[in-house]
Amino acid sequence: MDESFGKSERLCLKRRFEALLADGSSFFIYPFRVIYLEKVLGESEKPVQIAFTVKKRQFKRAVKRNLIRRRTKESWRRRKQELYDYLRAENNNLIILLVYGADDVLPYAEIDRRIGLIIQRLKQLTGKGG
Repeated sequence: MDESFGKSERLCLKRRFEALLADGSSFFIYPFRVIYLEKVLGESEKPVQIAFTVKKRQFKRAVKRNLIRRRTKESWRRRKQELYDYLRAENNNLIILLVYGADDVLPYAEIDRRIGLIIQRLKQLTGKGG
């Protein structure tokens, strides 16, 4: 079980970002707005490409934004395998953007629990359900 979070899993290409924002569907699980798009990726690519954002308007200090991003990435890194296995079985791929929307910094345990709920919802929304 690979628990790394490498470059191939990060959403970097501008045209994929634009496609996600133009055509993607979304839902909200506090504190995250989740925007996702089912997409055909290359054979060698991971089943999910994901980006994490924290609004500068809400958190002026980069230290807090980075703390939230680190906690979210760590939670995703540890929980992603369940979604990856499901998407491989369904022969499906996703592009995801997680936008943090709370007004304060939540503890890691709470972020981790919410990431688990997001993964469950994504499984339900992409295909036959989970």
